[in-house]
Amino acid sequence: MNTSLHSVPDSADSERPTPVSLDRVISCAHALTYELGVLVKDQAAGVVIEEVPFLFSFDASERFLCVRAVWDTDAQPDRCKKQLFAASDWWNREKFIPTVYTMNSPDHHVQVCADFTVDTQCGLTDAQLSDNLAAGVSAGLEAIAYMRQAFTHTSCPNG
Repeated sequence: MNTSLHSVPDSADSERPTPVSLDRVISCAHALTYELGVLVKDQAAGVVIEEVPFLFSFDASERFLCVRAVWDTDAQPDRCKKQLFAASDWWNREKFIPTVYTMNSPDHHVQVCADFTVDTQCGLTDAQLSDNLAAGVSAGLEAIAYMRQAFTHTSCPNG
């Protein structure tokens, strides 16, 4: 066992924080009935839940786990980006999590992303990991539903 200030046990114990790996994320997600598939070995997995694509990935330092919900609006940036920015700004001021933002997709449509980020530096217990994955998915679904509703109620022309 590491005895540094923020020690993480070497052995797995459901009552003690242990390092979080993509394998643990996938195993925990399967227990929650999310059938994740590996997208990038040891770095990212994905699944579609209630017609919303989710990406589970680590940052470059492997400290932060991100649960990202993505919605491709099929709208051109010059037609709706400002309205979607305003809706995401409202969400971020009122809800805080997940962080909602827009970006351009590879096919030049506006995408809405909702990121739920977890600091895993000190490890997580199995219960903490499960709770955070479930919260990330739930919050992502809620945020995307809000953004879809905002999109349909704006003066954005489609396409």
